[in-house]
Amino acid sequence: MQRPRGQRHLRFAPLAASLAIAFASAPAASAEIRKGPFLQALGQTGVTVKLELATPEAATVEIEGPGGFKASRASESAKRFHALRVDGLSPASTYTYRVTAGGAQSAPAQFTTAPADNRPFRFVVYGDSRSDPSTHAAVARMIESAPGDFFVHTGDMVYDGADEEEWQELFTIERKLLANRCAFVAIGNHELTSPDPKGQITFLRYFAATENDGRERPHLYGSFRWSNTRFFLLNAMDTWTGDEKEWLRAELAAALDEPGLQHRVAVLHHGPFSSGRHGGNVRLKKQGIVDLMRDHKVDLLFAGHDHVYERGEGQGIKYIVSGGAGAPLYRRENSAPETQAFEATHHFLEVAVDGEKVDVVARRASGAVIEQCGFKGTESWSCKTGDAKAAPKPPAAAAGSSSSCACQVPGGSSSLPGWPLGLAASLVLALRRVLRRTSEVDA
Repeated sequence: MQRPRGQRHLRFAPLAASLAIAFASAPAASAEIRKGPFLQALGQTGVTVKLELATPEAATVEIEGPGGFKASRASESAKRFHALRVDGLSPASTYTYRVTAGGAQSAPAQFTTAPADNRPFRFVVYGDSRSDPSTHAAVARMIESAPGDFFVHTGDMVYDGADEEEWQELFTIERKLLANRCAFVAIGNHELTSPDPKGQITFLRYFAATENDGRERPHLYGSFRWSNTRFFLLNAMDTWTGDEKEWLRAELAAALDEPGLQHRVAVLHHGPFSSGRHGGNVRLKKQGIVDLMRDHKVDLLFAGHDHVYERGEGQGIKYIVSGGAGAPLYRRENSAPETQAFEATHHFLEVAVDGEKVDVVARRASGAVIEQCGFKGTESWSCKTGDAKAAPKPPAAAAGSSSSCACQVPGGSSSLPGWPLGLAASLVLALRRVLRRTSEVDA
C-alpha cells in the first residue's frame, strides 16, 4: 500500500535532522574521487581500474605485486572518468594498488588475478541492491567478510539507470567492496531506460562485459572464465529474437570444447523460474533459451528480479533467485513447480567451486544461514537446513512492496577514506529521492 505523502515526509524528518547535524560538524574532505577506484575486466594477466572524479583531472594507478613487481599507468588527458588498463600480471597472484588524481590519493586496495589452472575458487552472489540504502549497506557490510575472489551481481544495482544520484549512492555504499574485488554484473531492467539510451550507456561505462584480452564489449551481454567455470552474463530483458540469442548459441557451442571446463553458469536478471511476484521469464522459454542452455550443459543459473531467496531445478538446470541485497521484499505469489526452497529475506550467497562440486551457502543479512546446498556434476541439489533461528519478518513497508518499479522490456561526495561520512551522503541522496517521488508503482 502506498504511504500518504505527508506520512512519508514525516518518516524521514528525524533522519534529515540527524544528517544535517552530522554534516555541520564533519571535517571537510577533498571529495575529488567520487566513484571508485573500482575493479573491472579482471583476468589472469590484467585488470582495469576505473574511477570518476568531481572535476577533470589526470589520474595514475600504481600497482605492486609478488617478486618486486611494479607497474604504473597514467591517463592521457585530464577528464572526469578514467579506465586505466594494466596488463603483464601473473595468474593467481595478489597485487596492491592505489590511485592518484588531482592531488588526492586513494587508500591502498588489493585484488587477486584469475588462476591459469583449475584450482578451487569462491565468489559471492547478490542482486537487487536498489531502493533502500540502509539495507543495502547492511548487506554490503556482511559481504565484506565473506570469502570470495570476485562478485556476481544479478542486476538492478540502482532504481534508475539514468539517475546520477542513484549511481553515486551505489558507489558510496560499495566503495570498499568494489575496490578490492571485481564485480561481474548482469544488467537489470532498472538499469535499462529504453527508448532513452542513457541508462544503458551509463551501465556500460561502469560495468561493461569484456573480451578475453580485456577490451570492453559494447554489448549488454558477455562471458568470462574463472578456473574450471565459464560464466555467461546475459541481458534477460532482451526479446531473444536477434543478436544476443545467436551470440549465446555460438558461445555455448564453443564452450562444449573448451579445455578443462567443468561448469557453465548463466547469470541474468529475470530468470525462467520463480514463485515470486514476477514469475518466470516467459520469453526465455518461448524462444527456446532454456532448452539451448540445458542442451549445452549449463548446470547452474543465478537470477534476481524477484526480491527473494529461491532455489530449485527446472528443465535440467539448477537455479537460485538472489534478489535480496536491498530492494523491498516480495511475498510468494506463485507456486512454480520448479521451486524447492523460498524465503522472502534480504540475503547474499557464498559459492565455492572445487572440481565437479559446487557448494552454496545462502546467508541472511544478519549472517544467519538460510540453507547450505550443493551438487556434483549433473546431480540434483543436496541440501541441509540452515540456522534454527527463524527468518526475520520483512519490515512493514517492505512487506507491502512500496518500492517504485516500472519494469520495462527494451524494444517494447567523497570516495576517499571517510566511510561514515560517505554513508551519510548516500542516505541524504536516498532522502532526496524519496521526497521527490510522489507516486510509486509496484512491480
